[in-house]
Amino acid sequence: MTFLYIVLGIVLFFVAVLSVPLHITIGYDNKINVSIKYLFIKLDLLPVKAKPKKEKKPEKEPEQKEEKPKEKTPKEKNPNPLLEMVKANGYDGMMKVLSNLGRIFKIYGGKLMKSVVFDEIYLYICVGTGDAAATAIKYGQTCQKVYPLMGFLCSNNVVKKYDIDVDSDFLANKTEGEFFFDMHLCLRKIINASVAMVVRLIFDVVLAFIKGGKNKTAEQKSSDTVNKSK
Repeated sequence: MTFLYIVLGIVLFFVAVLSVPLHITIGYDNKINVSIKYLFIKLDLLPVKAKPKKEKKPEKEPEQKEEKPKEKTPKEKNPNPLLEMVKANGYDGMMKVLSNLGRIFKIYGGKLMKSVVFDEIYLYICVGTGDAAATAIKYGQTCQKVYPLMGFLCSNNVVKKYDIDVDSDFLANKTEGEFFFDMHLCLRKIINASVAMVVRLIFDVVLAFIKGGKNKTAEQKSSDTVNKSK
């Protein structure tokens, strides 16, 4: 019983640790700032602090010795098993593999995305090109990209606070902007969705891909033997 209590305690400990959210902050204001925080640990990933360079002592150049050119021996090319399997599956098999891949990534990729919670999103873009007509066109293109993306995030994720502003300046010569993303995610949910996705990939894609290639090669061998007998 003591051993079971120890195992149960270890499992509960890892579940509790993995349930603690991982906070990620990404910002841009003339430079990109990226930081992550987990439990009591905070790491600033960007900008990278430059380390002072150590002066290297000049090394003595080694004496160059004349070397005889080595004769190159032609290497035998081994057949690539993956390429052979792709050829054996044929067009229909490849289309089936791609459709399975798309279905799996759509299901489990959506679960991974939904596990991300946006605590705050701030985005400001001021469009300017120096030409009034070009500025108006670029402003419309920017709105066409930014607002649908924001609608996608709000419909598929939890967004607690957001402020999106796309403006135009017909006197400015360049486009400027800044953004700030503060989000957190649960590592336990990420691991669960990733493991489930990998298992489905192995059974629905990898094993089916190998099985289809073996069946194709067996059919080709049988047809070759029939043709030879004729």
